[in-house]
Amino acid sequence: MLSVLADPAFAADQLSKAGWSRDPGDAWYREATRAIAYRPPEWEALPSSDRGGVDPVTLCKTIDRTLREAEKPLFICDGGEIGQWGQCLVSTPRRIINGVAGSIGAAIPFALGARAANPQAAIIALSGDGAFGFHMAEFDTAVRYGLAFVAVIGNDAAWNAEHQIQLRTYGAQRAHGCELLPTRYDEVVKALGGHGELVTAADQLLPALERAIGSGKPACVNVLVQRVAAPVVRLSS
Repeated sequence: MLSVLADPAFAADQLSKAGWSRDPGDAWYREATRAIAYRPPEWEALPSSDRGGVDPVTLCKTIDRTLREAEKPLFICDGGEIGQWGQCLVSTPRRIINGVAGSIGAAIPFALGARAANPQAAIIALSGDGAFGFHMAEFDTAVRYGLAFVAVIGNDAAWNAEHQIQLRTYGAQRAHGCELLPTRYDEVVKALGGHGELVTAADQLLPALERAIGSGKPACVNVLVQRVAAPVVRLSS
């Protein structure tokens, strides 16, 4: 066992430099890069819309496109199932995610802190509807301090991570206690002084994001999404 006592900022800087100095010719490096870049081929085709709502692949690819076209993009990702889709499909290098800790609800406070620290960044924070409920009142803080960013909510009216576990373990007939309402979170943000947009179909998403960014206000794009499980990505041999 190895124990090290160090200043956190210095240690993080040194670890980062050590990681980036990896020889690109190294076999492990090549294999890790291939694994990170891999996405299932079936994701290239737009998923079926017969479930109702926007599918998570389209949602996250549209966010990715928006950030790719922005200067100084910054992506914040939070939530259960929808957060895992975002981490898979949004390629912005500068990002803050909830990671393996699995905590949810921090996207909005993270976005406020990111805006205060990065006045020129283009910030999009993706969150689930359950996760968004923890700190939605922080939009009041954002409005009062002029901390503009765009929150995108994947709203499936459920605690979907728990719902999917119940489906896998017990079946649909025994799934319970995970329902939420399709709440108009965009109207909540409007009431607090921000900009709000409701998206119910895929073709509405990009214009809504553009209007939210153009508003110059703390903004919420409330997207009704399909209630599906998080992605499973297995690298083919």
